Amino acid sequence: MLRRATISTTIMITMILLMLIINPRSSTAFVEQNNEPVKVVVSIEMLKTIVSPLLRGIGEVYSILPGEAEPHSFTLTPSAINYASNSDLLIVTGHMVWEEKLIEEVARIKGASADSISINLLRLNNIKILSLSGEKNYHGFWLLPENALTIAREIREKILRIKPALSPKITENYKEFERKVHELEGFLSFLSGKYGICGRNAIIGFYAEQYVAEAIGLKVSLALIGEEGVVRPEALRKIHEKPSDCACIIVSEVAVLMGDVRKTLEEISERSGCPIAYILTVSSYGLNEYDAVMYYNVGQICSALLARRPQASVTGLNIYLIVIIALLIAVALEALFLFRGRLTF
Repeated sequence: MLRRATISTTIMITMILLMLIINPRSSTAFVEQNNEPVKVVVSIEMLKTIVSPLLRGIGEVYSILPGEAEPHSFTLTPSAINYASNSDLLIVTGHMVWEEKLIEEVARIKGASADSISINLLRLNNIKILSLSGEKNYHGFWLLPENALTIAREIREKILRIKPALSPKITENYKEFERKVHELEGFLSFLSGKYGICGRNAIIGFYAEQYVAEAIGLKVSLALIGEEGVVRPEALRKIHEKPSDCACIIVSEVAVLMGDVRKTLEEISERSGCPIAYILTVSSYGLNEYDAVMYYNVGQICSALLARRPQASVTGLNIYLIVIIALLIAVALEALFLFRGRLTF
């Protein structure tokens, strides 16, 4: 009996070895599958700036929403669903209805659970959500440095579960991303404290801008544009009553896309004396990394804050700050000019 079992085992081992010799590719199929490039699809372009650094050398990231589109009015199409269904991982902000529908459809096509094929950023633990006028602001939370790190950690863990063989490289990429974000946080803290930015009042065009203002220490008093996409009369009244309370108006590319808002904002700026800082919140316009986007945004805001100062005080301003701001804008604009044809604001 023992002899028969030994013979059977020997035969099975021999057959397996013969199969591997005849078809050597089968022996590496699992390894190859786990070493294939990762394909990640994100709902909005700005999320690429967090994902791309993590996938350097191991994968690619694509966006469903075109960079120049207004995300809240986007209509989900069958082609977008099909595109996302070919990804290893789908990442959405979680605050737009069409994103939820996208996850549902992709999960149905793949025959898998939504949690296994996607990340809904709004459902992550430790995501910081700010409040404005007594209500939670779910627009633009991915722009806050601490939230960007939380998002990056979750992406790293998710990809490690999908393709464990990529652990060394994605761990290395994450550490580099983390280092850059901490450098950014240190720089923002330096600017905010040394030059009296912290606690100054700012008005924002739309809600997403609040997270950029928060990152540099500005206090947001109100948003000019409501959920309906038009300038709110009560916001106009407040800014005209106390224009001196406004250090600057921070306006995103999303706000500019909402009807004829830009002309109205420029009129408000001219009447109130509050300079406008145009920043990026949803579209990256060719900037591939999160910290580069934030350095650009901060440069724009600091430039506007300088314009708000009385002329007499500018002569006494620390020249170091002017040089820093000029460098911030110059570095970011170098990349932006490559995509000038796409820039609309």
